[in-house]
Amino acid sequence: MTGLAAGAVSSSPRTPAARWIRSAVPATPPPVSEEQQREFLLASARSAWAYIRRNYHASTGFVGATDQYQFVTMWDVGGILGAYLAARELGFITREDYQGRVSSVLRSLQAARLHDGAAFNRLYDAASGRMVGRNHLPSTRGHGWSATDLGRLLVWLKIVATHDPEFEAAARRVVDRLNLERIVRDGYLRGEELTPSGRRRLFQEGRIGYEQYAAAGFALWGIRAEGALDLYANAEPLTVLGQSVLADKRGDDLLTSEPIVMLGLELGWPSADWERLARAVLAAQEERHRRTGLVTIVSEDAVPRPPAYFYYYLLHHNGQDFVVVTPTHDIVPWNLRWVSAKAAFAWHALYPSAYTWLALQTVKAAESPNAGWSAGVYERSKVRVQSHNLNTAAVIMEAAAYAMRGCPFIVTYASCPSAGGSGGGGRVSVQGGAQ
Repeated sequence: MTGLAAGAVSSSPRTPAARWIRSAVPATPPPVSEEQQREFLLASARSAWAYIRRNYHASTGFVGATDQYQFVTMWDVGGILGAYLAARELGFITREDYQGRVSSVLRSLQAARLHDGAAFNRLYDAASGRMVGRNHLPSTRGHGWSATDLGRLLVWLKIVATHDPEFEAAARRVVDRLNLERIVRDGYLRGEELTPSGRRRLFQEGRIGYEQYAAAGFALWGIRAEGALDLYANAEPLTVLGQSVLADKRGDDLLTSEPIVMLGLELGWPSADWERLARAVLAAQEERHRRTGLVTIVSEDAVPRPPAYFYYYLLHHNGQDFVVVTPTHDIVPWNLRWVSAKAAFAWHALYPSAYTWLALQTVKAAESPNAGWSAGVYERSKVRVQSHNLNTAAVIMEAAAYAMRGCPFIVTYASCPSAGGSGGGGRVSVQGGAQ
């Protein structure tokens, strides 16, 4: 499915970089029937929904990030909205329940304190909706914002408004709270943080993959960061296990499954180049399995091990392939590779194959039936990563709903080809508004 968010992410033809991405090797179909796949996805989504239900706070509409960590980022809030829409489409909740949950989230976002009055803070208390500082205590100023997190929130505010026009005005009020001049500068997204000493630090945020996904969220509301949207503006050719992908010439690559599969599930591929990149990223992971015997599905995840407790498992980073880094880009000195459950489900929904089915069977141990999903299983031992988490649950539900609906979420369900519609309705322009 291509072109559903056409123009949201640029792959400019003015650069020869478009020729760097070659087609990946065709996939072998899954070894089970489509009905068996649907049943597996639906049962898995039910376990994911159990986590959402258990950690739901009716006072705010928010859901705690983990059972033990009842706080949320704006990335989390985007995932919460995605989980609610998926739950409605999968039949887990009624339309009225869905509307009540979304209304609560939108009210909380309209009432929440902003960092320096400019943007949503990096962290909020899930139960109260109060802004918190680095120490997780209530704060009147906060400690900064993440433009990447805001981008995911904006993607889902637009999707929610597209599906239910009665939410358009409330979603717009949330967007209008942002001081865009401080977030989008010179064609790029800017993050801000307060250092522990209280000094303000502004920085360009995002690398290939995350940068375009986040910028697409801003573009859906008519806020264009042209440099960030352009897939090739900072790209250089890279080959990983025979697959042509893209490195970021600025360094500190964050090339992984997460933003790529989210773009596919939620907005659709904006160009053939994007689809080729997605297929090549998946094919490189399959090739590593072929060469090493290790099922490989990379992503970002909450992994409850020090020092960071959250890690990026990357296809490539600063000249090295298949490495794990902390949010501060430190390479983890021990073998902390895991098979990501949410990425496995997302890849299978987008490109079902014998390999993605194998990945799903590998991460099955991360499921606690009727309780939730952890980040996945450790790559070598296949031991379950401990601790259920929100983002794994949300993406698994998105993947299941995508597989059932047959098209990205930016398209209304009635307009999806699998739902008997024309496939043309509900398309959203990056200038804002439904076409």
